[in-house]
Amino acid sequence: MILITGGTGNCGGEIVRQLAGTGTRFRMLVRDPKKAQANKPRSAELVVGDLAKPETLEAALKGIDVALLLGAPTPDQLQQELNFVEAAERVGLPRIVKFSAMTASPQSPSRFPRVHGQIEERIRKTKMAWTFLRPTFFSQNLLGLADMIKQGTIYQPAGVGKSSPVDIRDIASAAVQTLLKPGHEGNAYDLTGSESIDYHEIAALFSKALGRTISYQDIAPAAAQQAMQQSGIARFHAEGINELMGQLRNGDYDKVSADVRTVTGRYPLPLQQFIEENLAAWGG
Repeated sequence: MILITGGTGNCGGEIVRQLAGTGTRFRMLVRDPKKAQANKPRSAELVVGDLAKPETLEAALKGIDVALLLGAPTPDQLQQELNFVEAAERVGLPRIVKFSAMTASPQSPSRFPRVHGQIEERIRKTKMAWTFLRPTFFSQNLLGLADMIKQGTIYQPAGVGKSSPVDIRDIASAAVQTLLKPGHEGNAYDLTGSESIDYHEIAALFSKALGRTISYQDIAPAAAQQAMQQSGIARFHAEGINELMGQLRNGDYDKVSADVRTVTGRYPLPLQQFIEENLAAWGG
């Protein structure tokens, strides 16, 4: 039996959709079963639990062969995921797939990869077989820039830093494969797209798809944080995003990995395809 945590979020929801598509029966850890029931696949069983409440986790983990640990990027993410790892140890969970992040390290200068690195380090000390999924920036993150793109200019504090955005459909496909098939134990997969590009090149992809000029303007991190907070993003998350942008600017994400193809057997979805599939979002 498989247990999925975080199955109602963006990536988690896609993982649940694809896993259900295989006909596999699995269990979803949810805080509010009434709310989750509306979108629950037929092959899924809901079990009540909360990563912030360790006493709710052991019952949910009993009888589980492999679990996906996918926590939300909140100020208490480290403690919440450690709660799950420790509960999994107590019940003797055989195998865990940890949804992590590219550049994960306990020494990372950015809070989100640093937390993932700390959790990975803790998992390595257990007796569980493990697999770490480390996606880079999501293609779907560009949807948050839709208003800028409609106005014709993308503003980011990224300089000419490059990354290889990956579609969450590819991330989900990799997650499903690692949950269902043996042979991935002890591997940390960097999940990227097939091309490393900067925001000037991303703007050019939008220009091609929309038939009008989209440009990119580098801005100061302070200006970016102010704009994010004014748009309703909490300070904690705005600061964390700026830290990631600093890493991007410094070249930490300029990497193309073959791991999506290794795990799923197919090439990653092109960023141009994602842009063209969502023309209405960009004002096309």
